[in-house]
Amino acid sequence: MEENQNFETPTQFAPAPKRKINKRFIYLIGLVIFLFVAFLGYSFLGSQTSTNNQNASQTPTPTEFIIPTDTPTPSVEAEKTPTPTEKPTDTPTPRPTQNPLDSATGLDRSNLKVTVQNGSGEAGVAKKGVDLLVSLGYDVASPQNADKEDYIGVTVQLKAGSSKYLNLLKNDLSKEYTVSTSSSDLADSFSTDALVIIGK
Repeated sequence: MEENQNFETPTQFAPAPKRKINKRFIYLIGLVIFLFVAFLGYSFLGSQTSTNNQNASQTPTPTEFIIPTDTPTPSVEAEKTPTPTEKPTDTPTPRPTQNPLDSATGLDRSNLKVTVQNGSGEAGVAKKGVDLLVSLGYDVASPQNADKEDYIGVTVQLKAGSSKYLNLLKNDLSKEYTVSTSSSDLADSFSTDALVIIGK
């Protein structure tokens, strides 16, 4: 018997064939590593250089010291107080051009708080109405825009508690406008006593 048989190793136990590593691949990997290290070195050194430049360009500024003396110096408050020769400026306040008290009814227009709204969609319409009512002595809130822009003529609404002013307000507005609708059914929750909507 021949014990010297050639044993063939099965292919599953055979060592894997060695691959040849391409030299170009090794050079490529080396180049990538070199570039990465160079980038890190440059960014580290570049940041150090920029902070050194910033520190060099920043110079301390001298501070002023206030040395106390016996003589008083003028302060900001002293400059704001007017001297006897200066005349203080008056702030103009809108005043009615006529007496707010109506001679026929005895009603005081300044006791009626009115809101004027623009219901025409044209700019400045409510402001013109505000100017008219202020010149007559009414207490008028800032002009506003109405809920829609297709009102015709002027709509006047008053709260039930202020209904005594309805005819006076209508007559005053009729000097410049056509009052198309008037009523005393304004909701008590409304912010003012009267609502005037100026339409087209």
